[in-house]
Amino acid sequence: MNHLWKSLRQKRTIAIRYEPSAQLLSYLSDMRDATRMALAHALVDAKLNDGKIPSPIRLRKKTRPWFVSSMPYARHHINPVCSKAVALLRAYRKRHKRLGLPSLEKLSMRIDGELFKMTKDEDDGQVTIRVTVRPHEYEFIKFRPNHKKWDAYSKGRLGEITLTDSRLLLTFVKGLATKPLGDQLVGVDLNFATVDCTPIDGGHQKMMIRHPVTIPTGNIEHIQDSFSRRRRRLQLHVRNPEKRARKLEETRGRQRCRVRDALQKLTTDLVRRYPNATFVFEDLKHIKSRQPKKGRRFRARLNRWPYRMAQMMVDYKSPMATLYPTPRGTSSKCPACGGKIEHPTRIPSDIRWRVSVCPTCGVNYDRNRLASLAIACRGARLCGRPFSVSEDASWHLVRDEYLWHGPVAGETAMIAGGTEEGANAPKEVLS
Repeated sequence: MNHLWKSLRQKRTIAIRYEPSAQLLSYLSDMRDATRMALAHALVDAKLNDGKIPSPIRLRKKTRPWFVSSMPYARHHINPVCSKAVALLRAYRKRHKRLGLPSLEKLSMRIDGELFKMTKDEDDGQVTIRVTVRPHEYEFIKFRPNHKKWDAYSKGRLGEITLTDSRLLLTFVKGLATKPLGDQLVGVDLNFATVDCTPIDGGHQKMMIRHPVTIPTGNIEHIQDSFSRRRRRLQLHVRNPEKRARKLEETRGRQRCRVRDALQKLTTDLVRRYPNATFVFEDLKHIKSRQPKKGRRFRARLNRWPYRMAQMMVDYKSPMATLYPTPRGTSSKCPACGGKIEHPTRIPSDIRWRVSVCPTCGVNYDRNRLASLAIACRGARLCGRPFSVSEDASWHLVRDEYLWHGPVAGETAMIAGGTEEGANAPKEVLS
């Protein structure tokens, strides 16, 4: 059984600028040619096998004779060549919905752990990367690390390096100094217009739900929509292709800066609001491919919303660990009784997406706040502290803070929390 918590803190990469030698540039150019040849072999193999892209091991068996006879380099270099070729072909099919030969222009190559060694001079702090180009022939890259996270990241094992024509990328894996879990868990539900947070106090006493917080994020969506319309006007009215490309790139740069600035302020406010809390986010990897087809407008909004960037900023700024449980069921399962949540059609379409109804509990919930509550409970379960909001100590906040307090279609007197089940819920915290 797969564990619900998928940690995203297992790898950290540091980029170092360097001046490559002529031999390294020649090596990168030859590896690019080798990758193109591996891509051609992989494409032919996929077309002969009903579109099934070969694994790196299968591709390596096919291309090894050519590589050994044509490339005067250490034989281990065939491993990253085949892995890169398979990854590029899979990415091309995912993007274009068909098999094809991707173009490869940049000089970039990943190097396996068997082909390099890192040493550090304790006297002057200089780091040396020795790369095995050919058997008993090495290239040395020397630098003095000035990255502010070098001391923390370098405690881990150096798993692989990536060489480009201007940068050296060092990826450290495992052995990282992990952050501790906080006494408070904060479930965060990221939406287009709001960020909903539900804190749960843990500690050694009985767990308690605290007052939820809803932070509007309409400014981020406004920035995205505004720059989208601006680019559309440029595409329609600027005839000169060079000028149009330049203007579009400038517009994208301004949009990235504006969105990043808004996210920096949002995440800083979250971390300051809950300074010693463990944030619990949904693991939203592959969410775009899992979403059903809901129209072009919805896909555009989903592609523009920078949810992963917001998660990374909170993970980086928070002094406590961050959890990523599976998102399955957070918006469709009632955390109070475990019943199936419904979204009634009798509510007007403009507010229907904000209301969730649990037939078992008999009340109408605010959809976003209920999702954040479910995420927080799931995070508590991952920490070994299972928590149910059906406890008496939690019902008063569930009724007051998570129910939908808006009128239902055509029935102004019928509001969430006004049902018999909601009226009979406990109003005080029981010891």
